[in-house]
Amino acid sequence: MALQPLKEIPEWWELCVRYRYDIYAFAVEALGITPTWQQELLFESIAFDGSRTSVASGHGCFGKGTKIRLANGKWKRVEKITINDAVLGSDGIIPREVISTVTGWQDLYRFEYENGKSHVYNKSHILCLIALETKNGWKAGDMMEVLVSKWLEWPEETKHQFAAYELKHKKYSPIRIKRAVSLGEGEYFGFVLDGDSTFLTADGMVHHNTGKTASAGIVALWHLLFFDESITMFTAPQIGQLKKQVWKEISINLGRLKSGPLGWLADYVGYQSELVYIKGSKEKWYVFAKTAPKHQPTNLAGNHADNYLLWGDEASGIPDEVMDVVLGALTHEDNRAVLTSQPTRNAGLFYETHHTLSHRSDGVWTALTFNGEESPLVSKQSLAEQRQKYGSRDDPQYQIRVLGQFPDRADEFLITKRNAENMYCGASILKDHLFGYVITVDVGGGVGRDDSVIAVSKVWGEAQWGDRARRVEVVDIPLCKNKDDITELFAKIHECILKYPNATLVVDDNGAGKGLGQLLTKNGIWYMPVHWGGACFNTDNRKEYVNKRALAYVGLYRAIDQGRFKIKTVKFKVKTQAQIIKIPYTFDEHSRYKIFSKDEMKRMGIKSPDLGDVFAFLFLENMFYTEAYENVVVSDESPEAQEQAAKKSRFSQLKEAAKKEFGT
Repeated sequence: MALQPLKEIPEWWELCVRYRYDIYAFAVEALGITPTWQQELLFESIAFDGSRTSVASGHGCFGKGTKIRLANGKWKRVEKITINDAVLGSDGIIPREVISTVTGWQDLYRFEYENGKSHVYNKSHILCLIALETKNGWKAGDMMEVLVSKWLEWPEETKHQFAAYELKHKKYSPIRIKRAVSLGEGEYFGFVLDGDSTFLTADGMVHHNTGKTASAGIVALWHLLFFDESITMFTAPQIGQLKKQVWKEISINLGRLKSGPLGWLADYVGYQSELVYIKGSKEKWYVFAKTAPKHQPTNLAGNHADNYLLWGDEASGIPDEVMDVVLGALTHEDNRAVLTSQPTRNAGLFYETHHTLSHRSDGVWTALTFNGEESPLVSKQSLAEQRQKYGSRDDPQYQIRVLGQFPDRADEFLITKRNAENMYCGASILKDHLFGYVITVDVGGGVGRDDSVIAVSKVWGEAQWGDRARRVEVVDIPLCKNKDDITELFAKIHECILKYPNATLVVDDNGAGKGLGQLLTKNGIWYMPVHWGGACFNTDNRKEYVNKRALAYVGLYRAIDQGRFKIKTVKFKVKTQAQIIKIPYTFDEHSRYKIFSKDEMKRMGIKSPDLGDVFAFLFLENMFYTEAYENVVVSDESPEAQEQAAKKSRFSQLKEAAKKEFGT
């Protein structure tokens, strides 16, 4: 039976009156969601005609140990799930690809079931429930999803009306919830899936992953349903990931809508991989996603409508040329625009929407800052860990990721002049630690610009932050020379290996270093190669650094800033300080640190930071060391040698005095 055109239904017009300017009411009444105060603020700013909203933000799941069923039939603990995994869908057949993982701290609850099973959830987890009886507008067998926090507020009668359910013999069987026990604050783990968000735990029970906030999906569905012949466009620098997330959120909310009091309205929504639309008006009433490269901004031109909504995600990374085109399409008085992003750079249109173009400066943009320190979903313990991780609230990445602030960058360079001076100050930081020696080598190109450098360092600790954060003392720089002489390099390295016991050798054997790597291998000398142009190994590091080079240099910067990196030789001091304060950096559209490449530095007139490179190698992932227990034969120019010489001189003086006094 064909659907009656939506605009011809009187009940639809009544819903438009109720929800067209109240997104919060739509979320609560139609979708069964309890928005956070931050979502409520966002919804209010978007609702009125002609709104311009710009959001700078910094910012579930299961308790540790929960077993998740994998698509291959095996199981894995939730904290071990990675983006390389595929979990088994709630139908017991279709795999669900994991596209990102999440973790954090929040109030946890242990849900105990009548069959003796139990699961631990955080309060933002989405429960999958089934109605056991026909009552209160629900029919027996109806399925619904509800947040743990909302379920806890239900009266006992409503709780008893619904049960969890498991997949058993290809059918869903209800399992009554016996009780929910508060466990206090604790760590939770979860993941985001590509497509359908329901899956199975190892015991066969059906679950739903929380993923990230559903604000975009809620707003997209609201605008589609209550504005006739509306168009909503999502855009971002990398549209693929955004589209997966937004389409997933729209799908989730469509399911909620269908299970709620306005279920009939969901029948009017068509859902395709490229388009979400109103049936019968597919060509002029829809939601879509599109992007454009910097040199072809007009790819996004031509979208105009009376009811048009633009949503730009990761907006700090959208080129201004593209922004000009997409915002230029907002030609009608009731058109809306939403820009969301972590505040990665102090320039560009997104930055200006929070400054000269903001409502605070009599501009048209409502500028919202969502501070993680004020979020009801972020615990004090989590914030304390973040401050320890980044060193202080002044760290640029803490400002971006937690405070939702544009970074307070004094200039474009990572390491300051004061930092460079402090590297040479202070007593030993390894006096009471069982350190190991690491020899780092960077091979110059021999073309008048790059130096070949060897540095010898004492190293302790393996972590980026915390009690085991890496500490380094550079004890010698045996070579820093602009000469393409592999033989001399090999001889110096061999000399260092003999001099420093149990030393780990780290060599950049790419490009000009390939010949040295081959020579070392030929002579049976093991070394750790540096390939720092690629992505980080660790999932969390991939979210914070563009590549291993960025990770290494930021690790060096934080170690210097926190007094964990010292240079105990004066060799090449002037050159070292000159190079170390000329490391340009920025943030990409994902708020990840990016260190400019050597070619980019060359175009900026900056010399290759070869001394900085050998220091940064010490902060690469999986750069290990072996504890050194033996005495070291030190060179005459090192501080250790000078100290031993002074002791020897004092001993000689005492010996001479004894001879005179006792005639021996």
